[in-house]
Amino acid sequence: MLGLAFATVRGRLPSLVGSVLALLFAAVLVTACGVLMETGLRAQIRPERYGAAPVVVAGPQSTSILKRDDGPAEMTESVPLQEPATIPASLAGDLAKVPGVRNVVPELTFPVGLLDAAGRAVHGRAHGHAWESARLTPYTLRAGRAPASPDEIVLDAVLADAARLKVGATARVLGRDGLHAYTVAGVAGAGGSRQPAVFFSAPRAAELFGHRDRVSAFGVFGSGDPEHLKDRIDAALPTSKNAAARVSLDLKDGLKDGDAPAAAGPVTYVGDERGFAEEPRASAARETLVMLSGSLAGISIMVAAFVVAGTFGLALRQRGREIALLRAIGATPAQIRSMIGKEALLIGAVASAAGVPLGVAVGRWMFGELVSKGMVPDVFPLTLGPVPMLIAVALGTATAWLSARGAVRRATRIRPTEALGEAAAEPRALGRARTVTGLVFLALGTALCVVAMSVAGETAAMSAGGIVIFLTVGAALLGPWLVRIAVALVGGALGRASRVGGYLAVANTRTGARRLAAVVSPLTLMLAFAGTIVFTQSTIGHATVRQAAEGMRADYVVGSAGPGVPADIARAVRALPGVAGVTEVIDTRVIGDFHELGERTLRPYRALGLTVPAHGLDLDVRAGSLDRLRGDAGNTVALSTLAAGSFGASVGDTVRLRLGDGTPITPTVVAVYDRGLGFGDVALPYDLTRAHTASGMADRLLVVGDGSTRDRLAAVSPALTVTDRAGAQADRDAAAELNDWVNLLALGMIIVFIAISVVNTLVMATAGRVREFALLRLVGGTRRQVLGVVRWEALLVGGVALIVGMAIAVPTLAAVSYGVTGSAVPHVRPVVLAAMVAATLGLAFAATLLPARAALAGRPAERIRG
Repeated sequence: MLGLAFATVRGRLPSLVGSVLALLFAAVLVTACGVLMETGLRAQIRPERYGAAPVVVAGPQSTSILKRDDGPAEMTESVPLQEPATIPASLAGDLAKVPGVRNVVPELTFPVGLLDAAGRAVHGRAHGHAWESARLTPYTLRAGRAPASPDEIVLDAVLADAARLKVGATARVLGRDGLHAYTVAGVAGAGGSRQPAVFFSAPRAAELFGHRDRVSAFGVFGSGDPEHLKDRIDAALPTSKNAAARVSLDLKDGLKDGDAPAAAGPVTYVGDERGFAEEPRASAARETLVMLSGSLAGISIMVAAFVVAGTFGLALRQRGREIALLRAIGATPAQIRSMIGKEALLIGAVASAAGVPLGVAVGRWMFGELVSKGMVPDVFPLTLGPVPMLIAVALGTATAWLSARGAVRRATRIRPTEALGEAAAEPRALGRARTVTGLVFLALGTALCVVAMSVAGETAAMSAGGIVIFLTVGAALLGPWLVRIAVALVGGALGRASRVGGYLAVANTRTGARRLAAVVSPLTLMLAFAGTIVFTQSTIGHATVRQAAEGMRADYVVGSAGPGVPADIARAVRALPGVAGVTEVIDTRVIGDFHELGERTLRPYRALGLTVPAHGLDLDVRAGSLDRLRGDAGNTVALSTLAAGSFGASVGDTVRLRLGDGTPITPTVVAVYDRGLGFGDVALPYDLTRAHTASGMADRLLVVGDGSTRDRLAAVSPALTVTDRAGAQADRDAAAELNDWVNLLALGMIIVFIAISVVNTLVMATAGRVREFALLRLVGGTRRQVLGVVRWEALLVGGVALIVGMAIAVPTLAAVSYGVTGSAVPHVRPVVLAAMVAATLGLAFAATLLPARAALAGRPAERIRG
């Protein structure tokens, strides 16, 4: 059968092009996702700041819970931290006692801004350190000396050159306690380090760091192999695995509702792992890549399996006469299955391997886009290995084999005479297994819709893809029923509208429902998927913009060219004539810890720290009062209605939260507000939030003032940037567009793949009707009449796809909209909807009529023998 398989593949190459293209593009998607996932899982960052320290002990970069404990099958969940975690300075003494440790160097890292004469930040955001930690890189003085007083600094050579500052010059640096002038005591250089650094004296660095009795990290110097030194440190201190075990024990045994788990201990880094210790964003970037590629790969594989199965099913239906003839001349079912299976293996392997190089290129391009948009730091390297490529080929080959074996199953189970009969006219009844499976998928999709409406926020939005897949697969399996129902509803009208073309189109549809269902399915998937993705984005985006516009009452928004707005500048702004109120705002992220669908989960939330009373900001409080949002003890919080629903909390209840640096708190809910999409789902006291951020400064000030206030604001400090309400809205829109871009980049590729598959399937289906068209010509039909039949069929196919696709998209969007905005009515732009309808019908007509014209070329008598 292997030889026969090669022979049939060679003889049917034109009819197999569709299957090859479907598998090729599936391999492209899977390979691209695999490249991103491998980068997220395996990439290492070359250490720069800690390049000279053999071992680094730093704070954790994620927080975890134990979701389920099944003995050896423990299931944990981790979420990256938004802010760098600090560790106790007292650990220096414990580290010094570890055998083999010679020296322990504390490290303080905090954001600062070096400003030029115009108040602009030089070389982006820099980091401040104490000069004593310069040896961790190492930095060496190229000119001048070390800082000896609080008003002296050492600049690294990159910053000094960019600012054109030399030893003895005056530099203005914006830090936690405001904008200060410093004398440049020295200029230092470090080979290979790209991180802009400003070095202060130890006492001054501690003031700017702002976390008393804590440090960012320790550089540990010792004798022997760093890996062995790391093992000794882990054994002696509550770090790494020991801390993780301690937290897991707290979560399993001692944690009750309202209790906060113990914070995770420090983590020990060696080798290339040290790069992650100095670049906290890298862990979040890894998580972003893994989550993005994982969700995209999962949807891609499901869509690819759906498309490839449909393509192979259509191709094998077109070979019905060939298979029936082989059965009639003595081929056994096992031989037929073996032949088709080997064909599928051959096609799957070749097509998938051909798609791998393009998939690698697409993965590189996607990674580059993520870096250019700031979603992944530029120090994060792309990692390429053979595993994603091998997986893409294996998945493509397996999908082809399973699809082919499933499609040929019925033809090999019936008698040869029945197979010949079915090759001439397809059976009307659906198989029992297909009917039951289709109904099950419809039930699963409906159930997922209900679940999406019962959860909130991100979980509801993430359920959209699953709902579409379940409902589309169910509709595809029951497709012949849907086609026959459509014919029953509009067949009479089509017959009256066109007595020749319409009548024949209706007759063809009734007898070829399975064939047309195979064509309707990818069109339905395209419309349902595209409509769900686009209108989910527009629904969330519209609600976000509306809430932000309605809640923003400030006349001016004050920002900074550096890492933030210090407290002394905020006090100066409050004292300005004409200023009626100022609210200091910190944008951060917190992590909620609650139960959802019976399982404990962690969920990140956008959060803001607020000074109260809040001027220039209306969060639309529904219960309680924001004025109670005070203090730095972590005992109060305000939640959006969506977040409160997730926690199952109301005013007076306590919730479990972890701040941006992982610090656990159990605050009492003092207010519930409605504009979480526009501003963030969690509001915290400003002093509490400030104490757990790296900068210790406000991200912006909301100012209520008169028309003359703007000039006064700009005069307070050269480091300030002042925008009016419209400018602030434009900045928010730009940030929202970036987030939408990431989602559309990922899922837009799937839509393109589906669109290509739609054209592929339509061309295959139409090109396989050469004999049918020739027969119509021989019995007296004109070329124009045959094309008329095809046009009416294309209209019928496009219409059924539109109705079914919308029937899938509407409940999906309603469920997502209700879960995210509280309203079951999604925001749909009529122009976009009209474009989707036009694209669906246009694809149906173009991909049907063009191959039909080619099929009608030549003499009918010659074509019917072909």
